[in-house]
Amino acid sequence: MRYHDQLTQWLCAIALSIVLAASAIAQTFPYEVFDKDLPAPSVYKARREQLLTSMAARTACIVLSADVRNRQNDVDFEYRQSSDMLYMCGSPAPGSTLLLVKDGVTINGRSFTEILFIPERKPEREVWQGVSMGPAEAMQYLGVDTAIVTKNMKWILDSIVKNLDTLAVSTLPTRSLGVPLAGKNLYAEGEIKRWLKEANPQCILKTPIRAIAEMREVKDTCELRLLRKAIDISMKGHLETMKGARPGMKEYELEALMEYTFKRKGAQDVGYPSIVGSNYNACILHYTANRRATEMNDLVLADCGAEYHGYTADITRTFPMTGRFTKDQRTIYEIVLEAQDSGIAASTMGSDFRAPHAAAMRVVERRLRELGIITTMGEADEVKRYFMHGTSHYLGLDVHDPGTGGPLKANSVITVEPGVYIPAGSPCDKRWWNIGVRIEDDILITPEGPVNLSGALARTAEDIERLMTSDE
Repeated sequence: MRYHDQLTQWLCAIALSIVLAASAIAQTFPYEVFDKDLPAPSVYKARREQLLTSMAARTACIVLSADVRNRQNDVDFEYRQSSDMLYMCGSPAPGSTLLLVKDGVTINGRSFTEILFIPERKPEREVWQGVSMGPAEAMQYLGVDTAIVTKNMKWILDSIVKNLDTLAVSTLPTRSLGVPLAGKNLYAEGEIKRWLKEANPQCILKTPIRAIAEMREVKDTCELRLLRKAIDISMKGHLETMKGARPGMKEYELEALMEYTFKRKGAQDVGYPSIVGSNYNACILHYTANRRATEMNDLVLADCGAEYHGYTADITRTFPMTGRFTKDQRTIYEIVLEAQDSGIAASTMGSDFRAPHAAAMRVVERRLRELGIITTMGEADEVKRYFMHGTSHYLGLDVHDPGTGGPLKANSVITVEPGVYIPAGSPCDKRWWNIGVRIEDDILITPEGPVNLSGALARTAEDIERLMTSDE
């Protein structure tokens, strides 16, 4: 036998042993996706039952997993599950689909109102990607009534759709992940509509699902625990960044210090791309390039939040690179701080969702007029030149979490984040140019009044200067 043939046989034997070893690992290795901070299966079960209770007869609900996003060539981005899937059952698996049927679906003589479709485990893939969750693990760790491999989903959907009046889909990914035709590179909404037209022309497709948005607007005890953890980690990141800031550092060095602290304290990821803008970049609302070298007397606006088990904080602090605000910087900073104080005070249970914005806007408009930066009181377009965004949004599994936009409810969490941004070329005195300030905190709505969950982080100009100039 030639050497080349022997080498081929040896390589095949090695490959086979790896597959066999992977099979043994897949059978014996414990699946450790959950830790003590995550909700118990009973919590997810209660959420699904709440959604089922809100559904009308002859209605089914589908919750899809997030797409696997390609970065380039054969490299994908790190996977992050869709927020609705995390909320309803906690499944970490791509390609999974949760089906809730108000009237139930019969399988092998048993009726189920909830089914999780999930890809089957493949030991040869686990050699490369680690232990995955299959149907057996899903029932064990997620507490769903039944879990079935995804390839069986189409015939089950085909069997129930003819009896439906409404099919509700929580979110629609770019490409179909098995609903209802696995493996087709078609836009999901168009694919589902074509399938419904053929299977049941009378069935109405609804997306997104308002009932899920209403549920996610009000946080339960488990969610508040995870949010507090994300916020605590984020405060530590902002603290270390302000303490470590020195003129001449690049914006990305500040970003690195921030995100290093997030990871070191246990965050899985950032909740959104970090915004670290200095000087004129602080006047760009969603600036994420973070490449500029800072200079003496620069203000830096850092809008950064850590994600912990899917839940994200959203905190912004604006600080001087020298550790001391200039007179003009401090003047604008105090305006934004006063506006935020007013917005937080207006964040009371039963108040209109836009009440914090209205309160903050009144302060900004009055103070900018007193400085001569704007000249006409009550001209909305003029003040919006310098404060052009809303003051609040819901916070949770998404940085811009879903909600109803109605009166504020107990155990909702919102941001309060007024800002003033005066880029070069603005129609005001040049002394104010390139000053951009935003102060953002995460506010829990309670019957006793608003609670600033991130309020322990230095927020006043005095506290920031004290923090940055301390030798400790």
